[in-house]
Amino acid sequence: MRNGLRQSTGTRQSQTQRVDPKVVLGSHMLQLSGIELEQLIQSELMENPALERLDDFEDSISIEEILQSVAPQELKPGSTDREVQRSLPNDSPDVDWLDLASSNDSLWDHLLGQMRVQVEEHQQDLVTYFVGSVNDRGYLTCTVEDAALDCQTSLEEAEAVLEKLRTCEPAGVGALDLRDCLTLQLRSADTDAERLARIILKKNWEELVARDKRAICRIYSIDEDTAEDAFEVILGLNPFPGESFSRNSSTGISKHKTIPAQPDIIITLEEAGYLIEVPGASPIHLRVNPEYEKRQSKLKKVRRADPAEVRHLNEFVDRAHRFIDALTQRRQQLARIGKYLVENQGGFVRTGEYRFLVPLTRSQVAKDLNVHESTISRATAGKFVQIVNGDTVNFEVFFKPALRIQKMIEEILESENPSSPLSDERIAQMLEDKGVSVARRTVNKYRDRTKLLSSRLRRSG
Repeated sequence: MRNGLRQSTGTRQSQTQRVDPKVVLGSHMLQLSGIELEQLIQSELMENPALERLDDFEDSISIEEILQSVAPQELKPGSTDREVQRSLPNDSPDVDWLDLASSNDSLWDHLLGQMRVQVEEHQQDLVTYFVGSVNDRGYLTCTVEDAALDCQTSLEEAEAVLEKLRTCEPAGVGALDLRDCLTLQLRSADTDAERLARIILKKNWEELVARDKRAICRIYSIDEDTAEDAFEVILGLNPFPGESFSRNSSTGISKHKTIPAQPDIIITLEEAGYLIEVPGASPIHLRVNPEYEKRQSKLKKVRRADPAEVRHLNEFVDRAHRFIDALTQRRQQLARIGKYLVENQGGFVRTGEYRFLVPLTRSQVAKDLNVHESTISRATAGKFVQIVNGDTVNFEVFFKPALRIQKMIEEILESENPSSPLSDERIAQMLEDKGVSVARRTVNKYRDRTKLLSSRLRRSG
């Protein structure tokens, strides 16, 4: 060919991966809440004529069929569980991790009460200015320069007052943006995971937003579990520290009790052992239309069957089978996770006492159950578990060790003498007596997160 160009007449082969529709449907169904799943079922029943729901009066379903479909695991209490149970007090407090310490004060009243005892008299105007510039989510909406100019003071003095505001609780208040807010909450990083989390927030924001754990591992020469621990710390921080106050201020709505969430797994303890139930939609209430299956089977024996009818039958019958199979797998996967919690968090599952929680990550659960980590993430994200004592807790409680310490601190402060409140150092000693070793700074940080005042501000009388 002219100009050295060559023309090729060969064919090119390429390989493409085809995603199994069954896998896609199963993954999608696994991450749905109970309400969303019911909506999906209703939609599928309307679109697929080969799928139908059984009426309650149409078929009598035995308990054996239910157990076989749901696949709950009945576990005999282990020796470890019996030892824990014998050591428990009979009057265990009814603890709900969603019930954080509430306050009738607004966020701004709460901040003013803390600031006024930390600053000089001539700095009160700056205090009022900065606190008034905090929005209902806890973020600062003014600049230090504006505050100094409007309050007719020096820039250095305005910066000093702002720094005191940024040490107030709830931790993270007075931040300029999300990154700053999260970093403030790790001001007193004690553990390796917290220190790494603080470094990631400061230097690797892009990788954090992209959830690129592998990049973090390469940058700091750490294993994936260490990176996962740091990510868990960051995910446990509060992006809107002032929001809990804004929901309660001047609305006339009392917040004595959180509206209970609908559990996706129910764990009960019976004489025979533990029973794990997955409430809501069940595959035993669905079936493939028998007439569709008969017609499909008949046409397979007909040589000159109508191609359009064959396609219609195959498409919708196969689709119905995939839907029922995916629903079955969802329930089985949730039941397996429920069994895993019983085996590995038995003390907490039975009593609701946070001192029995042991460190756990989604990656560890995935490894032990021999599934991908994304499967555990989909199965647990936004879902709730009802444990033996009747409490309904978010799945996050099992993957956030900080909650254990926070709740133990709350329990200690509930029984303190108001006229002689406990210092953070004394609280740390009491936690040490209970087998939890934390520094005084850690107590201060967790107390801030749960909106509990310092001993000086808690003193009454």
